[in-house]
Amino acid sequence: MAETETNETNVAVEEAVQKLGPAKISFPVLLLKLLAGLAGGGIGALVLLVFAVLAASIIAPLTNPVDTTESISPVFVFVVSIMAFLASTASDILSVLFLSLTEREKYTKTATAIYHIFILNVVLFILMVPVYFIATSAKVELSIFILALHVIISSQASAMIMEIVSNSKYSLIGLYGVTFSIVISTAILFGLYGGQSAAIVLFTALPVVWGSIALVYGIFAMIYGWIVELYDKDFLSLDADYGNDYGKEVESEKPKAPKAKDEA
Repeated sequence: MAETETNETNVAVEEAVQKLGPAKISFPVLLLKLLAGLAGGGIGALVLLVFAVLAASIIAPLTNPVDTTESISPVFVFVVSIMAFLASTASDILSVLFLSLTEREKYTKTATAIYHIFILNVVLFILMVPVYFIATSAKVELSIFILALHVIISSQASAMIMEIVSNSKYSLIGLYGVTFSIVISTAILFGLYGGQSAAIVLFTALPVVWGSIALVYGIFAMIYGWIVELYDKDFLSLDADYGNDYGKEVESEKPKAPKAKDEA
């Protein structure tokens, strides 16, 4: 009887140790994540290219900027914003779908994540339209950087939605990993631009951003897994407490109801 209880205790301890930290990411899975991110971003860039070809005469100031004093047509702003919306939405949904296939055990709520991502892109599109008008009225060349900003915000938010919906306990890992990837992808885009043709930024933004999200997040998760094994502490779990969080003691020490006179 004692041996049985000891074995059960050992099994419980082993399971607790195994559950410490997020699911491990192997190197082959990391490569699959990179390919998934590049594929989703590449399809979004293809959508952007198709619209650019179909509306070449309208978006000419965007792809071939020239110094001009002529006012930009509102149609130009509308077409550019629609291009950004459709390309980023397609890229976000497909990238999340492809990335979820690399870790089926983790990403079990892909449909829910895609639903929220679509709503996010619709709201972001509505909010970004005035920004396009303001930037274009100042300088037409700024519209391409606003488009890149639109793509970056959309991709970052979509990646965060995927992580929070699928694995809320380790959403902080997603926050750190996605934030680092956005910084790196932004640096890459500025490096590609180099003061030359802004069209490079236009057609490389989506694959660069989603490729960076997949790769950098995967590397960060792997490094964090090694840190958890080394120190045997789950630092970024939402269950981890640091210090006395405000309100905890107040909630634990509820005021007692005063006694009635006949109970005194």
